[in-house]
Amino acid sequence: MRTALLLNDKRIAWYENGVERQASPGFIYTDKKALRFGEDAEEQSRLHPLNTHHTFWHRLSQDPFSRPVVNCRHAADMVFAHLNALFESGQLETNTEQQALLLTPANYNELQLALLSGVARHSQFKPRWMMPIPLAAAASQKPDAEICIVVEQYQHGLTLSLIRQQQQVLQFDNVQLLPDLGYFSVANKLIQAASDAFVAQTRYNPQQNAAWEQSLYDDLPRWLMLLHQQETVIPCQLHTGSQEVSATLQALECLDELAPSLEKLQQQWQGLKREYNDVPVLLAGNSHLIPGLREVFVEHPVQVVNDQAITQFATEYVSGLDSNAAEKDRESVALVRNVHLTPLAMAATNNDPAQVRKTNGAESPANAFAGTPYWLSQGVARSISPDQGCCLGLVGNVVRHLATGEESNQAHVKISGEARIANIHGLTAKLNGQRAEIGNQLKPGDVLSLDEQQVTFITVEHGMAGDHGS
Repeated sequence: MRTALLLNDKRIAWYENGVERQASPGFIYTDKKALRFGEDAEEQSRLHPLNTHHTFWHRLSQDPFSRPVVNCRHAADMVFAHLNALFESGQLETNTEQQALLLTPANYNELQLALLSGVARHSQFKPRWMMPIPLAAAASQKPDAEICIVVEQYQHGLTLSLIRQQQQVLQFDNVQLLPDLGYFSVANKLIQAASDAFVAQTRYNPQQNAAWEQSLYDDLPRWLMLLHQQETVIPCQLHTGSQEVSATLQALECLDELAPSLEKLQQQWQGLKREYNDVPVLLAGNSHLIPGLREVFVEHPVQVVNDQAITQFATEYVSGLDSNAAEKDRESVALVRNVHLTPLAMAATNNDPAQVRKTNGAESPANAFAGTPYWLSQGVARSISPDQGCCLGLVGNVVRHLATGEESNQAHVKISGEARIANIHGLTAKLNGQRAEIGNQLKPGDVLSLDEQQVTFITVEHGMAGDHGS
């Protein structure tokens, strides 16, 4: 069974064998001591804004909240809770062990990817692969151009991702984020336009009543569809409890509200056009429904790529990689950075994960401890940890207490080239809560501690794939 999670926080979607099984927008609502997720939470977002959370996917980290949210200490806890709620709500008749592909947000950095893989490894979804959504979107269309742009809307931003092709190999190059065109921001602007229409046409102001504002927000998908169909007038209703109040929203009024944000997008696009000619544009997911978006790219070829096409390509691609992977590689989470559009391209670059791992352009045997090793502490991956409050650091392949910087007197654990514990010196060392022994094999996600100081082992590999732990 091929399991994939498309992690766009507008709508976290779980696919099995290319078919959507369950979906849940990235919302959590705190109801006393319980949490509500997805659509149930989104329907409370305007009624109870202080108790509704919708930035935890966008700001994935372990930075502590200023005030506790039930049992969640930080955004990573919320992501973990949301994944488990998604699994429970979509479990149906089966209870099989998941081996999931994570299609990751365009703007996640290395540290967020490392944290995401660790969170997911402890959820019911056991990730095997990660792939950036824009890379999968571009590869699913097999573009002919050297450069293409993938546009995708998230809850809190619109991303422009540059995908570069060379010798039938696609690579995720860079990404630009425009916060003003995220779904949440667009919703606020369109609700403002509708509120102005109600004030002008009736005696009601929807923004003076949370239930009225929530009803407009819930109706927003219908407005976007009508605007996409080039309707010039959008009928809107308010249910006040005693009566239904109607007003009409003009399409031009919507575009006027969005005009400053679209102008920022236009400026970004002009900069890209000056550098690249005839760039094809792929609108991923539901980004094509943003009013006025297509007009920004009117002079260039534009194609809509839906979520199912993205997910189907990605699952088929990593299934081929799995068939070539060594058995021990299946325990790690690999990040696909390049997509080979033909088998010939893969052979030309020797990019077979069962045979060769590439690190900074150099080849290393598959059983070697390739890549740059990191220690993840308090949500931040570091090659060395000089920060106050964290006394462990990595120097070469030695992890030691950094109080004085003198190795001779410090507790340390030496890691061999095969990621095995080669030497232990000084303070009590534990691996996953048990006494660490020389010869123990480290895997991504293992927790190593010296006395009370804890760090989590990950590796980050350059090239087609990178392994991450929790």
